[in-house]
Amino acid sequence: MKCPICGREVLPGGNFCDRHSAAYRSLLDGFKKWGKAMKIGWGEYLKAVVDNPNTGQWVKEVARHLAEEKT
Repeated sequence: MKCPICGREVLPGGNFCDRHSAAYRSLLDGFKKWGKAMKIGWGEYLKAVVDNPNTGQWVKEVARHLAEEKT
């Protein structure tokens, strides 16, 4: 199976390649903190991550993908 974002091989049992899987884990960890601190939902969080100029490329790609999937 191929990563839906970049086309690399997906990790066994996963949805993304190794790089995008690590970015996805970062998003989830960040949401646990942001969600509690700022009382925002998943969609708002993804938008904030994408709009943040300090967010890395891999994380932005995963956040965009997840936001598109949600709609």
